[in-house]
Amino acid sequence: MDIKKAEEFMTKLIEEGTKFGFEDCEASYADDISMSVDILNGEVSSYEQSSDQGVSFRGFKNGQMGYCSTTSFDDAAVKFMLESAMENCEVLNDDDREFIYCDENNKNLHFSQLTEAYEKNTYNRFAELGLKLENAILALDSRINAVDYLSISCSRGPALIINSKGLHSYRDTDGMSIFAGCHATDADGSVKSGAHYWVGNDIDKFDMDKFLAKLSDNILGKMGAKSCKSGNYKVIMENEAFMQFMSAFLGNTFATVMQKGLSLLDGKEGTKIASDCFTLKEVPMYEDALSKYPFDDEGVLTTEKAIIDKGVFATAFYNLKSANKAGKPSTGNGFKSGGTIGTSPTNLLVVPGDKDFNALCEAAGEGIILTDLSGLHAGVNAISGDFSLLCEGYLIENGKKGRPVEQITAAGNFYEMLKQIIEVGNDIINVPAGLGEFFTPSVMFSNISISGES
Repeated sequence: MDIKKAEEFMTKLIEEGTKFGFEDCEASYADDISMSVDILNGEVSSYEQSSDQGVSFRGFKNGQMGYCSTTSFDDAAVKFMLESAMENCEVLNDDDREFIYCDENNKNLHFSQLTEAYEKNTYNRFAELGLKLENAILALDSRINAVDYLSISCSRGPALIINSKGLHSYRDTDGMSIFAGCHATDADGSVKSGAHYWVGNDIDKFDMDKFLAKLSDNILGKMGAKSCKSGNYKVIMENEAFMQFMSAFLGNTFATVMQKGLSLLDGKEGTKIASDCFTLKEVPMYEDALSKYPFDDEGVLTTEKAIIDKGVFATAFYNLKSANKAGKPSTGNGFKSGGTIGTSPTNLLVVPGDKDFNALCEAAGEGIILTDLSGLHAGVNAISGDFSLLCEGYLIENGKKGRPVEQITAAGNFYEMLKQIIEVGNDIINVPAGLGEFFTPSVMFSNISISGES
């Protein structure tokens, strides 16, 4: 169904919803158009092309918000959705009010960021590039046994929201990604694995040599790895590892989580929780981001803001519901998940420092570089902040990156670690995370407990 037909269906749904007795109502349409090609053992092992589209409805009645979704777009679907949503309203008993919203000065919101480069994404281009990349990975080193997975995918899609208050918002985006992982055999017979990714919106901008160099470092750099002595070390958490670490605890900055008593940051806005040198921002319209977000799914305009500002917890992420409960304005972070409004950040940025990665190592003198963290679910208590994670990385010896290490465990507390940040690098990478991307450099900590050899 094209966007015009979707809009006609949604307009009818809103009109019928008002007649049906809803005080306010809203319809949302999304279409995720995607294609992916997987390569294995010199062949295209999988090819998928799909379009997942649907309309979700929410209606407000007697202080409650009822929801329903459909992939059908006929009169029977309208009747079913209205009746189902009304039944929800009758049985729900949520004391925290949800809102259907429209800013009188911003009723018509439109932001398109589709690129002409997307038309280059064809089966033949993906298959040709994938097979070439697989051969190039195997040719990197004789110790590499196989490419375990190699996938090239792309997606694009519109999102349209119309409500009874007059909101008409449209947003779209597109992009592509390449992900590859392989394994190799070390001299002692142990098997090492490594992977790398690339995200962009133009297949012609993919730099294969740069991709291969990073993948090679990720797997061949592990050769000869062994444990190290237990102790407290200065630690540089490499950029991607730091992103993974921060993401494991990012939910603690959501107002919805804080209000449920599931975050120790509840009541801490405006207080110091981290080192002076650490600033985390949300930049919805970040210039280098593939997808930008000028407004959220509730029709609230987004803004650039510091979440942690030079160590101070400046603000949580609020949608309309959690903002109303806190007596604050929404921060523009109300986004749909499964048809219902939740909370999500967009593009996140750790403000970089002045030092490159080598300069961070020089400043550390002696210590450990962590490049891979395992057990970010089982080894993390998101509420208390306690963690114990199996890690891989490198020693820092005489101010330089030294031999690889493995079979070590890093343990500590997230909240205490924020206070132990002593340097932030400038080696920023972008990693897909949630709606947008996480832009972060490597970060140095003064003291982390490492368990290795007794």
